[in-house]
Amino acid sequence: MYAKNLSLLLHRELSESRSYDETLKRFENLRGYGQLPRGRDRAAQRLTDDEISRAVLGYVPTQSGWAGHVALIMGDLRPVGGTSASFRGAASLNEAMAALLSKDENCNALVSLTLSIARVPGNDEYQAKLLFEEDGQRNTTSYVSKNALTLGAVDAEENFDHDRPLSTNTRQLVLNREFFHKLRREVDVSRHWDRPLETDWREYKTEEERNAFHKRLGARRGSTFLNLGVETTVTWPKEPTRVEFGGHNFVLFPKTKENSHSISIDLQSERINAEDAMTLLNRFLSVLSWCDDRPAILRDGWSGNPLPVPVPRRDMASSIMMIWMFHRTMPEDAALLNCLSYYREGLNAAEAEIASQEVLSFFKVFETGFKHFDSREIGPKTREWIKEVFVEACKDVLPERLKRFDEDRQEKTVEKYVYENCRVAAAHASKKFASDVDTYSETRRLAVAAEIMRALARHYVRTTFNFSDSYLSDQEGR
Repeated sequence: MYAKNLSLLLHRELSESRSYDETLKRFENLRGYGQLPRGRDRAAQRLTDDEISRAVLGYVPTQSGWAGHVALIMGDLRPVGGTSASFRGAASLNEAMAALLSKDENCNALVSLTLSIARVPGNDEYQAKLLFEEDGQRNTTSYVSKNALTLGAVDAEENFDHDRPLSTNTRQLVLNREFFHKLRREVDVSRHWDRPLETDWREYKTEEERNAFHKRLGARRGSTFLNLGVETTVTWPKEPTRVEFGGHNFVLFPKTKENSHSISIDLQSERINAEDAMTLLNRFLSVLSWCDDRPAILRDGWSGNPLPVPVPRRDMASSIMMIWMFHRTMPEDAALLNCLSYYREGLNAAEAEIASQEVLSFFKVFETGFKHFDSREIGPKTREWIKEVFVEACKDVLPERLKRFDEDRQEKTVEKYVYENCRVAAAHASKKFASDVDTYSETRRLAVAAEIMRALARHYVRTTFNFSDSYLSDQEGR
């Protein structure tokens, strides 16, 4: 099957009554991310099952401009429990989907494939769940980020909750057996008749110009670009520009109606890993911030593109209530008001991805109610409270986050690590507990710790003030 034929098929099945021009944009984006053959000279190249699967993943996001990005990440999701627990032993979600297209027996075994995008603070999370029948039994395989290393261990699926949503707002695309049967039939017919490609070439009209443009920006054969958004008001180039800093080259993309400021760096050609690249780019932004005396925040992104690409603008998730029902009163307790102000400050820091400030703000929520560890006053100490409530307060934190937190603290007790290596390290220029937030590893460590602080802060407010998070009541249980 040619990409052109596949676009017509998927447009009919998955486009939600949108114009075909929108589908062409989706496929153009997939080519730009290397998920489909690129260029006019490869338009007549027949797609593999792997490439067809990636095109299907490009329909998970509602916006066509995210098709390639989502397909790139979701295709590389890994099975919980490793290949032994995966559908047909597939090492990734894309391999599992390709297996569905390869044999009738695999397609017949499928019950449903659920593809999920969840909005979490500062980022999106991706997950998939494949239900299939084998030997008269119904089985489930979940696919998660390759960075969730503990979930890839043998037998990890036994304790994994396959039905737990990633967040309070998760968008899902559910594909059933009939969808894959129809897709497989169309692919088989196309391959059997082997007819020449028929197209008007309009989707390739400007691709040659774009290829020349990307070459000027440093794209080469084998390039693997890391693309990161930037939130800033510092001086920035008007056009996409290749710059050199710290012995490495990278590309600056300007802010547009659709995209944010962003930076792309070729990890392959520059011979640098993602962690060191993010540290380098933080150093670059620190110099810009100093020169302009303005803020600059390096956002999350992704890697794997054969080309440097701008990062789409972030739209903050929000909720709309059709009939406004808000029956809350302003608290009279000054201590509670103080805690709520710190908590909102922590959420704002999380949205801005300032992990050190996030740690401090959430810590201050519960620190206000206890004595400092070196205080001579009588009363419970902050660290004593952390030790006492940690398990209960963090029961809803994702297991992989708790695992990473435990790895970061190593042999230290929870309460000591939270106070010394997080609170003190973020608050003071301490030589004993140093914290260089330009370094990616330190930013990641504090971001993980901040999730723990947030859970502790929320537990403190609930239990200390009996304060409800409902729009309908001030107190819990009313």
